[in-house]
Amino acid sequence: MADPDALGDLLKRDDAGRSADEVSDRFSLILHDLRMGGSWKRTNRGRLRRSEEMLCTHLPPELRRKLNFLDIGASDGITTLDAVRTLRRAFGGEVQAFLADRNVWLLRYRQGPLVEYRAVDGEPIMARFGPLGIRLARQRRLAENSRDPLARAYLRLARLRESMRLDARMSLVNPAAKSDPAIIVVEFDCCIYQESLKGTMSAVRASNVLNLGYFRLSELRRAVTNIHAYLREAGCLVISRNDDQPDSEVENGSVWRREGSRFRWLQDFGAGSEIRSVVDAWPQS
Repeated sequence: MADPDALGDLLKRDDAGRSADEVSDRFSLILHDLRMGGSWKRTNRGRLRRSEEMLCTHLPPELRRKLNFLDIGASDGITTLDAVRTLRRAFGGEVQAFLADRNVWLLRYRQGPLVEYRAVDGEPIMARFGPLGIRLARQRRLAENSRDPLARAYLRLARLRESMRLDARMSLVNPAAKSDPAIIVVEFDCCIYQESLKGTMSAVRASNVLNLGYFRLSELRRAVTNIHAYLREAGCLVISRNDDQPDSEVENGSVWRREGSRFRWLQDFGAGSEIRSVVDAWPQS
């Protein structure tokens, strides 16, 4: 189980003997077993190379010179940084990326030796008592009683939990991503429309977030509607999901271009996106 306190310890230590990539990799590894908002925070450098290739292949020349890129469900942002570096090398122009995730902070509450970690919206994530830990976060779309019996018993201790006091606010953004001035961190829910983003994006990527295990069809359609509004004309949309294999991961996804009031499918990679039919049918869906 993840040890969230190790995130702060990692950044406070004197890491003169470690490379920036080593610190970054360790940060991502600590998040690997953390679930928030129903989704895992799993990520690592180089995980989304195929989606980066698709962006480089399908972004039209007129949108490459000054490129705004929205990365939805970006977790700690290390793959956002990968994409920024790839797009800079490919096009040589200015790139601004929005590292967009529902959870970019973790709050730590304490009462004596008992520690509880919560999302900013109050969702209980994990509790610790010394070396013992309980995962409290639910999987998305599952009922309250889907939690294990120990977690349910702990969450019934309402008076104890209400007595806990906030003692730390911990960033979940990878230090390597945070240090790049081209990356803007935003707390972002893909189902809630953001008027300030209307017509501003050259490209949108949603990897390991817009899938049938996390969202109902109505929510997916709402997210696609919002993305269409954010994209500039001829802007590129990539939706993908990583499939764990015994010795590796395979990235399956699809690419579309915004054309007027619809999306035009361009290409599948791997097995294609599991929600391709939703995007293809939009807005009729």
